[in-house]
Amino acid sequence: MTRRTAWGTYVYITRELRHRLADGTYAPGARLPSEAALCAEFDVGRTPVRRALSALQAEELITVRAGVGRFVADPDTQPRTLTEHIAAKLRHQIETGRLQPGEALPSETRLAQRHGVSRSTAREALITLETAGLVSCLHGKGRYVRQDVPR
Repeated sequence: MTRRTAWGTYVYITRELRHRLADGTYAPGARLPSEAALCAEFDVGRTPVRRALSALQAEELITVRAGVGRFVADPDTQPRTLTEHIAAKLRHQIETGRLQPGEALPSETRLAQRHGVSRSTAREALITLETAGLVSCLHGKGRYVRQDVPR
């Protein structure tokens, strides 16, 4: 019997795991609990847990060692990608109030020009912020700072 989960459950799991990474529950270099353990803890199937872990991996907060497990990334030893750099700058603008709730973020094209990167790199940075729950996307309109962003 499969468990039914609400759409967006992975966003909650992503936030919870990100919080644990930030508060030191999982220290740099520490191995994360297995997918099965996280499924049991959050009482969900594998898909939302995998999506949450993929989001954290995309943000380079965790690393994967094939056949071994997932580990907390050590920021002192991890190279920063352009995607992460762009996402960090936008996150900072949101958290400091420079970008207000409801305000539009720069377009992919604008970010690509500003940072000298491809549109796909800019898109990945924006998707990282969406996954983090800071930004919402309105199809055909753009991406906006969410109204309910915690400060």
